[in-house]
Amino acid sequence: MPRPRPAQDRRQGPPPTEPRTPWDDYATQNAGLQQNPSYQQNPSYQNLDDTHVPRGTRRRAPQDAEELRPVGAPGRARDRAGFSGGDDELSSSFQDGFVAERYDGGPGGDTEVPAGEGRGRRGRRRRDRLTPAQRRRRKIIRRSIAGVLAVFFAVTGYSLYGALTQPGNMSTEARVAEWARGHKMGWAVTWLENQQYQNDKPKTGGTLSPSQLAELAPPTPTPGAPTLAKDEHVLPAMKPFVPNPAPGEGDWTPAVVANGVPIIQIAKLRSDPDHLQYLSAVAWMDQKHANFVLHPGSQQPGTAGFGQTDHLAGDQLKNLIATWNGAFLLNKPNDAHGGFYLNGKTFGKLVDGQASEVFYKDGSMDVGPWNSGQRFAMGPNVVGVRQNLSLLVENGQVNPTVDSDDKNLWGVTVKNAYFVWRSGIGVTADGNVVYAMGPALSVRTLAELLQRAGAVRAMELDINQQWVSYMTYDGTKDPLNPVSTKLLDFARTERRYFSTEERDFVAVYSR
Repeated sequence: MPRPRPAQDRRQGPPPTEPRTPWDDYATQNAGLQQNPSYQQNPSYQNLDDTHVPRGTRRRAPQDAEELRPVGAPGRARDRAGFSGGDDELSSSFQDGFVAERYDGGPGGDTEVPAGEGRGRRGRRRRDRLTPAQRRRRKIIRRSIAGVLAVFFAVTGYSLYGALTQPGNMSTEARVAEWARGHKMGWAVTWLENQQYQNDKPKTGGTLSPSQLAELAPPTPTPGAPTLAKDEHVLPAMKPFVPNPAPGEGDWTPAVVANGVPIIQIAKLRSDPDHLQYLSAVAWMDQKHANFVLHPGSQQPGTAGFGQTDHLAGDQLKNLIATWNGAFLLNKPNDAHGGFYLNGKTFGKLVDGQASEVFYKDGSMDVGPWNSGQRFAMGPNVVGVRQNLSLLVENGQVNPTVDSDDKNLWGVTVKNAYFVWRSGIGVTADGNVVYAMGPALSVRTLAELLQRAGAVRAMELDINQQWVSYMTYDGTKDPLNPVSTKLLDFARTERRYFSTEERDFVAVYSR
């Protein structure tokens, strides 16, 4: 029906004539297309054979008033043959240039346009306006983007699959983290580690559990157990960090005894007065009765050219009494800020002043700043060097920068004030070696633990539960298959170094 007109005042005379609109043409068309003069007067509909062009070649002129009808306005049902009753020329042009939508509106043929049909029609019109060259260009762009994405995901998947299937006993979680760090996504791993820490912080307060109290109790003597020689003794107890220590807290216990000599002694205690539910541990090793051997890892730094294996097997298990973990990553990225040297080959660069484990031909070792003196400089007696960050303890004093957030000092993995699994190594004034680890240690509390164990020089090793490990071994019954014992309940297996190991480590043998 025609559009309603506003009411007019009769005193103003007849209403002014308004120009015709597509709506008026459409209303008139309902009474009969052949009687509608607008199609004959509108230049857009004259010479249809000249104005119509095949779809997709260029923008075509409107061919029917229905095309100009506002979206959502009522319309008449049409079939794909065009208007019934229209002239042959219009019907033919309509079929070639525009395929009408068919709506079943009932007997009258009128219905509301379904939601979204207007948008779809406009989209089709926009596509129709593209030239063949533009369509080809768009298709090339879409296929290029899809190809680049496909190559990216294929290469990423292949690389990650290789990391997950490499030999070793590392967990899947640790493998993914190592792969991400090696592909410039360390920031994401660090962020996730920090978020995990915020959601699962070590608890403060509380008391030790019955099982932890049992760990502090002195071992029950058993028949056949090794005894100490007359002139051998255990170390004096460490001073506890808590005001009310539990029985046995800080007491030393022989863990490895050979020929009556306690080569390795261990002590367990809480490392600060706030985290009272967690035990840390220290292992003391007698250098006069032990040899220390540095091993490369299969990935950090790799075994090629070092003349040493990435795991222990066969005769390497004879007289084995202990192993401990390496330090931060040496490449991709170099979180250790130092290098690795073994049997004449250097990986990376040995940095002056960096904290270093130094291994000598006679089987002994030391800890100190590199190139700070004859003992910590390259020479014919040096067979191995493992660097990591700065010294935690120097000249018997805790480094005053342990509370700093400087990434070059203490690494980038987790914040230094976080209480997480950490480990460290040091030497005492009389040349013996001490190793410390714990589940709730900050950089400062690790340094204080090593200092209280007697270290005059000490450095941080690896951190987080997946990387710290210290085991003692007893090969009395079977030297080629020694019994392994964990120092604490960390994540990795006690037989970690009996198969391919991804990171460097140290093996200790009785002399």
